[in-house]
Amino acid sequence: MMVRRILFVFLTAVASVLGGLAAAPAMADSVITSSFDTDVAHLGDTVTLHVTFTNPESVDVTFTYLTANQTYISMQAGVRATETGCTGEISSCDHYTVPIAPGATRTVTLTYEIATDSSCGEGRPLEFYFYNYRESSAGAVDLLAWSPAVTVLC
Repeated sequence: MMVRRILFVFLTAVASVLGGLAAAPAMADSVITSSFDTDVAHLGDTVTLHVTFTNPESVDVTFTYLTANQTYISMQAGVRATETGCTGEISSCDHYTVPIAPGATRTVTLTYEIATDSSCGEGRPLEFYFYNYRESSAGAVDLLAWSPAVTVLC
């Protein structure tokens, strides 16, 4: 009986984690959207990434934090980029201006310079994942979302 209870608790925990992981990108896709200004770039080029947050709540978002981080795939491929600027509806490079009304959006434009000594060629992407944390009177939520990829050619 005790072994069955432990197994049940363990499987319930694993199922909830897996369910949360599977559900997060779908939810994130409607909250955080992004696009690059190009599909292909070369060493030394500057690329522009537009990131939009849409408030999915029925109340104002009163605090939101967003980080843009290179994905593991980009880092493993040897692609390096340095942020050279950020502009938009932000109070700093990782905080959108608040409050954000239900259904309203805030956009940030991030620019990155691709290092001239990065790896390059087919299969060498520059891509980012976003961590977003937001607070409202409905509570706090954090989520992950991913950018499209830019192929870095030599």
